[in-house]
Amino acid sequence: GGEPEVMVHIGTNDIGRKREEVQKGEFRELGRELRRRTAKVTISGLLPVPSDSESRNGVRWRINAWLRDWCRGQGFKFLDHWNLFWGRSDLYKKDALYLNPRGPVSWRGNLKRLLGGLD
Repeated sequence: GGEPEVMVHIGTNDIGRKREEVQKGEFRELGRELRRRTAKVTISGLLPVPSDSESRNGVRWRINAWLRDWCRGQGFKFLDHWNLFWGRSDLYKKDALYLNPRGPVSWRGNLKRLLGGLD
């Protein structure tokens, strides 16, 4: 077969626990490691968290914007799910942190749309 394709979904747990510049440095290191293994990399961006503060969601949004630009510069694909999940508490469990069963269905539909189809 051809070169392997890798998709990394960026989770939200560490957002706000580390300075943004530290997190960006970690993403850069991850990118270098992935680049050593394959050129076909897709980064799946952060989701908003309805139960979190506007400030922490603002950090997530800024990191997504940075990731989008950084991915473009690295030749990586970036999948942006923000608008699909923003203001959609119906896609989250009652804790408003984790997705309920409808959430992954919407996420997968977005992947299909953005990547041009999945089996």
